[in-house]
Amino acid sequence: MLTGLRITEAAQISWPEVQGNVITIPASRMKGREGKAREHLVPMSAALREVIASVPRIKNGPYLFSMSAGKRPLAMTGPIKADLDKRMLRTLKALARRRGEDHQAVDLPGWVNHDLRRVVRSGLSALRIPHNVAEAILAHRPPGIVGTYNLHEYEDEKAEALEKWAQRLNSIVSPPAKVPDKKIVPLRKRRR
Repeated sequence: MLTGLRITEAAQISWPEVQGNVITIPASRMKGREGKAREHLVPMSAALREVIASVPRIKNGPYLFSMSAGKRPLAMTGPIKADLDKRMLRTLKALARRRGEDHQAVDLPGWVNHDLRRVVRSGLSALRIPHNVAEAILAHRPPGIVGTYNLHEYEDEKAEALEKWAQRLNSIVSPPAKVPDKKIVPLRKRRR
């Protein structure tokens, strides 16, 4: 969610791809037709740097996100996706109970991993990130002559946009506490 990467691109991030404040996904791992894939630069927001700093660096393999001590990348399919769906449904039901709603009526609509990219792209639009920058974050190459001639990576622009997006995600995950309505007491006019 913090990168806009496809799930396999994110799951296969290796330690050598993380350099300074940028993750560089090699062209060999990027989607592209007829060998036209290019490497993709992902500027890291402060939130993403925190996530990566929290990942233990295991010497057995290169992958950051792994259930095999770094030997193989994490695969968000099958039992892992099913477990995530169960946990999400349990959380949604608990939230409904807290709100005093019928938790039995709560259901988790079907979703696939790629839906997360749609959420990122729509969120970038909601933040008024320019179209070309939002598309660059998703590694979508402009069609036609523009894609042929405009090779600008938009690294600074992507960094700024991804920072805004991380702040937006944080506001959703950790909303500010509601301030209780205060009783307004009218003040008497002073007599002179």
